[in-house]
Amino acid sequence: MSLRKRLLIIATLDTKGREAAYIRECAEQRGVKTLLMDVGTLRPSKIPPDLTRDDLADAAGSEIKTNLAEQDRATAVQTVQAGGAILATRLQQRGQIEGVIGLGGGTGTAIATFIMRSLPFGFPKVMVSTVASRDVREYVGTKDIVMFHSVADLLGFNDFMRHILAQAAYAVCGMMERESAIRTERPMVGVTAYGINSGCAVLAEPLLDARGYDMIGFHANGCGGMAMEELIAEGLIAGVLDFNPHEIADEMFGGYCKGIGPERLETAGRMGIPLVFAPGGLDNAVFSPYYPMPDELKGRRTHGHDTRFCVRMEAAEMEKFARIVAEKLNKGRGPVRVLIPMKGWSDADKEGMPLFDPAVDRVFTDKLKALLDPRVIVEELDVHISEPAFAARAVEILDGMIKASHSGDS
Repeated sequence: MSLRKRLLIIATLDTKGREAAYIRECAEQRGVKTLLMDVGTLRPSKIPPDLTRDDLADAAGSEIKTNLAEQDRATAVQTVQAGGAILATRLQQRGQIEGVIGLGGGTGTAIATFIMRSLPFGFPKVMVSTVASRDVREYVGTKDIVMFHSVADLLGFNDFMRHILAQAAYAVCGMMERESAIRTERPMVGVTAYGINSGCAVLAEPLLDARGYDMIGFHANGCGGMAMEELIAEGLIAGVLDFNPHEIADEMFGGYCKGIGPERLETAGRMGIPLVFAPGGLDNAVFSPYYPMPDELKGRRTHGHDTRFCVRMEAAEMEKFARIVAEKLNKGRGPVRVLIPMKGWSDADKEGMPLFDPAVDRVFTDKLKALLDPRVIVEELDVHISEPAFAARAVEILDGMIKASHSGDS
């Protein structure tokens, strides 16, 4: 069998050498070449790597032996993470690898997934991990990493573990049979949606389809919003309907949808991508038994969603939100429009519902208009955000901006 595509295997070879060797054997039996990267920091490698820890340290501009001599394992781990990401990205960009698989416990998982997160969407990424049954957000981040639970610890080498490792190796080899580059036949429009305010996105999809666009939806749950920002940065998105900047509220109070980074709501403007912004979901922050409401919000109006509940944001928060949004939108160089639905911003913020309060919402609108650059047009619509007329107007504006940007008009 001729060996064709090449798989990068990432492992701490001082502790997981035989497991990495077995994955290499399984991959090569499937006709896949392999490249072995050592990210161990404790002892000498049990098997010879193709990319040594010193190669990684050189790429990171560090000296890993010094770190280990000083017993500074934390710095050594950071070094192999940084160097590994640099080398993996270089290999991927040169077409020298077509997939990646990692294996490890807690530290190995942290190192390997850090490296994987530097690789583009669509590139096959599989992580065999002892911690894959836990909350893995810190490892996956926004990327399409497949977390493969090892079930047993990667200590004893037995038939059960060989079966798990082989399954993971076959999985990534299967993924590598498809071209990893994401190619779009029609321009994609990024649309944010969120629990009690998903109606606007649902209504927008057929309207976008009729105009020749594919919609890609992002759950505004912290990770979702940031994933959209990354896809914009990779050039995969032609325009944005940001119907749900709700994450800003949860970020401020530690709610269920927290976790956004500093680039949320900024990438489209930086890339010159047309953006239609609406304040969907800013009327509330979401809490649950696992994301408790802070004492400062106790006594506020609430709306039960499921096991989670929404807490009304009041005038003081509206002013803060307006400042955050204005600062971010003003940074951009791309076309941007703001649409304000005057009859409410979520299913809990409509007439007859507990969070309905047009006067408080108005605080945001007035403050935002006062702070935005004159180039950013604000349009107020006498509708609720979930009404068909709102989605229709948003799609109409975005379509016009995309066409104008392609024709060279601003």
